[in-house]
Amino acid sequence: MLFRMANEARFRKAFNLLGVSAERQTCQAMKGLIAEGDQVIQATGDAAVKDAALVAAGQRVEHYEMAGYGSARNFAQQCGRNDVADLLQQTLDEEGNADKKLKEVAESSVNPAASHA
Repeated sequence: MLFRMANEARFRKAFNLLGVSAERQTCQAMKGLIAEGDQVIQATGDAAVKDAALVAAGQRVEHYEMAGYGSARNFAQQCGRNDVADLLQQTLDEEGNADKKLKEVAESSVNPAASHA
């Protein structure tokens, strides 16, 4: 929750720096990724395999977010808005760290357990 609040605060600051207002919009692609994770949770089957699938679903969410933040950061840089790019880079770094942790969990325990199920 704190991570999300920090992201939202950065986005508000970025929009303020740009002098524009932000409107919340629902991202259908993200809704789809979350729905896939929910399907894994509801699925029956081996718990280790479900754990591996859930970690993979989390990684897909992180990768999707990183693609968006990276593109927005690059666009801000191209527009000469390094102040906004720096804010987006902070969020991109946090998402990268979350992805790294998921990768470590997958490689160190979850995937090996699933492969023996």
